[in-house]
Amino acid sequence: MANEWYRRTTWTKDDQADFEARLARARKQSRAQYLRIQASHLMEAANPQLTNAALELLDRMLAEYPSDIQVAQAHAQRAECHIRLGKVEKAIEALRCALVRERQFPNVRTNAWLDFGWLVIDRRLSRLYDEALGVLTEFKDTLPFPVQRYRFHAIRALVAAERGALANARVEAKKALEAGRATHSGFRYHPTLGLVRDTGLDIHSRLEALAGSARS
Repeated sequence: MANEWYRRTTWTKDDQADFEARLARARKQSRAQYLRIQASHLMEAANPQLTNAALELLDRMLAEYPSDIQVAQAHAQRAECHIRLGKVEKAIEALRCALVRERQFPNVRTNAWLDFGWLVIDRRLSRLYDEALGVLTEFKDTLPFPVQRYRFHAIRALVAAERGALANARVEAKKALEAGRATHSGFRYHPTLGLVRDTGLDIHSRLEALAGSARS
């Protein structure tokens, strides 16, 4: 486990002790990254206890390394942890923290700008529609991957639909569904990278209803 010590999917007392010992021996400039990566693996284990452990590691990383390049990503991961734990308001605040950091350091980008709007439309948080659309406008640069185009247009479609702008919602929904049907990323050496794989979700069904059908 020498090269996997920061990718554990268990977090026993022995795991924690070994992790701390190895972290203490690691280069100082790498420790924030090791904390964040370990947190991501605990989160992906899909166990509430491990998700809380992941949050503790991320909070520790932010407290001990507040100037590290990993900060925006750490906040984005905190948001995902809170979503998994059903703490939507905390997830929103974590995503806002990620966006604040990205405004300060625009060369370091995460998907927080899309994750924010996605959470808003998934939970139908109408009070945040304007903020979600504003974030899309502010952070949109290019959308190289199908999943990014899918989420961008899905957010716009469902907000428009909720506000009664059905013609615009239909156009945006069709664009989202088109991106969702992509079978090639457009990148020669990574043909499956960034494809849409979550078409079974309620959001996808709502898009299909808006567009008339998945292939209209």
